[in-house]
Amino acid sequence: MTDEWRVDDLALCISRHERYPPEVRLGGIFTVRAVLADMPDLTGGRAGTGLKFKDVVDLGPSAAYCARRFRKITPQAPDDFDTEVIDLLMGTTNVSRQEAESVAPQRID
Repeated sequence: MTDEWRVDDLALCISRHERYPPEVRLGGIFTVRAVLADMPDLTGGRAGTGLKFKDVVDLGPSAAYCARRFRKITPQAPDDFDTEVIDLLMGTTNVSRQEAESVAPQRID
């Protein structure tokens, strides 16, 4: 069981362990690069999911950051307006010249 964590998920730090390096701070957001299932708890607690992050100090080959100290950030899907803007920026819309000219401001002489 990996609590639905996947590579490239965003993780928000909600509880910092004293042994974590300083860059892993409360409120920090990190990108998951590996998920370890059933990672043992070194303090005698229950085993759980471990996370390794991109651009953060690796704790070792069999160690990772405790997933219970992070919350997954799920970006919301783009709405219709966002999709339209993205399409326009990427040049993927099929707007005809006639349609474009019909909404363009008209010059008055």
